[in-house]
Amino acid sequence: MQDEEYDFFEGRDERRRDRRRDRPRGWSASQSPQSATPPVPMPPGTRIGRTHESTFRAGHRPGGVSRTVAAIALLTGLLAVAFGVASAAHELAPAYLDPDGKVPGRLIAGTCAALIAVTFILVIIARATTPRRSSRRGVASGGIITFVLAALLLALGVVVGVLFPLGLIRPVVRDEAPVGSDDNMKFGIERVTGTCTDGWNDIDVAGYPGVDSASVCVTTRVAYVTFDSDVAAHTYAGAITSTITGLLEEHADDARAQGDWRTLGTGQWIAFGSEKNMTILQREWGGTLTTVNTTQSSGDDSGDSSGDEAQPS
Repeated sequence: MQDEEYDFFEGRDERRRDRRRDRPRGWSASQSPQSATPPVPMPPGTRIGRTHESTFRAGHRPGGVSRTVAAIALLTGLLAVAFGVASAAHELAPAYLDPDGKVPGRLIAGTCAALIAVTFILVIIARATTPRRSSRRGVASGGIITFVLAALLLALGVVVGVLFPLGLIRPVVRDEAPVGSDDNMKFGIERVTGTCTDGWNDIDVAGYPGVDSASVCVTTRVAYVTFDSDVAAHTYAGAITSTITGLLEEHADDARAQGDWRTLGTGQWIAFGSEKNMTILQREWGGTLTTVNTTQSSGDDSGDSSGDEAQPS
């Protein structure tokens, strides 16, 4: 009898162990098999949180706003790249693309910068409006690529424009002017215009950084300025031309101030005189010949020519 009771208890323990082994994952000891339904087993690594339900109308695709904004970002990015290319090319070769300086490089760079900023904002909006359960890894990738490319092109244009105002790609112009010696400069000009009987009037250029020397001959109505670098010549070229134009207009009633006037020069010097004298001097030294616009002259900037073009055949 006792042996049978022991056999019963031993069988009960085995049955209890079997039930524990057969319980599904997530089963709580406080749950009763009679009153609760065991939870459905979930695969490992599954996050347990609030469920998000979305309702869409027939024909509606989730993430439509994000895709639309991403497409606009791509479009503005392509425009930014186009203006970035234009800015870099304008700064690299201004003598070829804009010889008259009619298109300011800052306008192109500013437009490119504005488009880059708009593209950046649109990319952020496109990624922020992506549906919660969707991956943001590839959202607005076209806008991001064009944004980076346009920024690099703009940076290239700005750096070249600051360090090399005349550009890196410039036409080859013959330059044989003796800029290292003022006496040789005066002698070379007198060979063309005649002797300066009243003597050369040297101008004090101590207050103009980058300007080496400047001298004027009233007798033959010729002047020249030399510089220590291409950057200085580019900086002062506009101011010198404006000053000469103002003086000619101020003395427009003087017969000696009437006629066609030209400037001749390169990145190291600028000479001023009549069309005849500067054309002959160009054959001697080379350089670029430019028309000086005054109320008494009918020429325009289209009269520019390089040294090779002005030489006789």
